[in-house]
Amino acid sequence: MTLYDKLGGDDAIAAIVDEFYKRLGSDPAIATWFDGINLARLKDHERAFLAVSLGGPETYTGRSMRNAHAGLGITDEVYTLTLGHLAAALTALDVDAEVEPQIIKRIELMRAAIVEPR
Repeated sequence: MTLYDKLGGDDAIAAIVDEFYKRLGSDPAIATWFDGINLARLKDHERAFLAVSLGGPETYTGRSMRNAHAGLGITDEVYTLTLGHLAAALTALDVDAEVEPQIIKRIELMRAAIVEPR
């Protein structure tokens, strides 16, 4: 069974993304990164990306992670903070304690494509 299935599929992914972006938007260290961004569109991409990353249907048609984040100046510190918000979102939604670290580990693999070297 995939992580996508263990979570409960599309509805669970949507709830995670909503909670995750709510947390990002309330963090002053991160919220400004989303100024002027079409959040509905971004959340659609995030839902599709997260579903694929966790073994769900292949519906993500966005840019590569490297291209999507190029030029944003995302640091290791910001990436780590963002992962913390994802973990908090998973906890808030009562994601199984054995599944949560597996999800974080999977998303941690994206660090090299998203963080820009200084």
